[in-house]
Amino acid sequence: METEHNIRLTASELSQLWATYMNNSMSLCVHKYFIATAQDTEIKSFLIFSLHISEVLLQKITDIYLKENHPIPVAFNEKEDVNVDAPALYTDVFIVNFVHSMSRYGLTAYGAALASSSRSDVVELFSNALELAGELYRKSLNLLLEKGLYHRGASIPIPEAVDFVQKQSYLTGWLGERRPLNAAEIMNIQNDIKRNGIGKALLLGYGQSADSQEVRKYMVKGAQIAGKVIEVLSDLLTAENISKTPTWDSEVLNSTTPVFSDKLMMFQASLLSNASAGYYGTALGTCGRRDIGALYSRLLMESMQYAEDGANLFIEHGWMEQPPQSIDNIEIAKTNKK
Repeated sequence: METEHNIRLTASELSQLWATYMNNSMSLCVHKYFIATAQDTEIKSFLIFSLHISEVLLQKITDIYLKENHPIPVAFNEKEDVNVDAPALYTDVFIVNFVHSMSRYGLTAYGAALASSSRSDVVELFSNALELAGELYRKSLNLLLEKGLYHRGASIPIPEAVDFVQKQSYLTGWLGERRPLNAAEIMNIQNDIKRNGIGKALLLGYGQSADSQEVRKYMVKGAQIAGKVIEVLSDLLTAENISKTPTWDSEVLNSTTPVFSDKLMMFQASLLSNASAGYYGTALGTCGRRDIGALYSRLLMESMQYAEDGANLFIEHGWMEQPPQSIDNIEIAKTNKK
């Protein structure tokens, strides 16, 4: 029977620890730059708190790695992956909206990590991470509300009574009369517009400041994809007179000075595209209208293709750090030269 001090880390725990380390290592570099360029003192103070979260989580994971003799990922560092002396690439408005969006991603990611962990130190780490992500979400939300920068989602009437679906036409959407969007569909559409708005602005800035031409082209392509997603999803809302979510293109400044390493920007673009695929899959599983389901299926495939193109570029440049993986016992036996 295994005791607490010698329980091996599971594949799920190794995966979540590695991903959390990589993401927060990147986040630390991004926050260092945002702190250096932010103008508003309240936003700068908020960013320092957000940076502290990444530092805490990186140290906790490092402690577990050292205890397990696990190699520390190379990941990202302030010396090689960010130029904190570069001019501002984004306004304060974008910065606080971006961190707010990332706090929502953290709530999802750390919740999933906690639910797939069982060893006490890992459970404690991700419990703490989830609490910190929740606090970051509340702080960023309050900051946006106080400064009049938060856009609330559309409201719909409260139902007068409980009702049941009576006809198969509830599922139609291609032909004939379409039923109005339901609350879950509106939520997914608005959230995906907001996420793509943040992603588009981020990639526009990355595209104009990247070192290599192929990375610039990849970032521009991602921004164009996000723009098309915003357009088609906004059309669904417009057709039913539902207010659209604002975008942040105008919050990208005109600096072309390199800020982040191409490796860091490609990693973050990959992170966003993979997250988008997950969100589109969730929306696909919860929508009822066939036309919306078909649309999300297409968006999911486009997101996965963009992510694959990025992975190929990542590998070509030798930037992709291999995550923990299983071993091939048969291959080891074949190549053993005793």
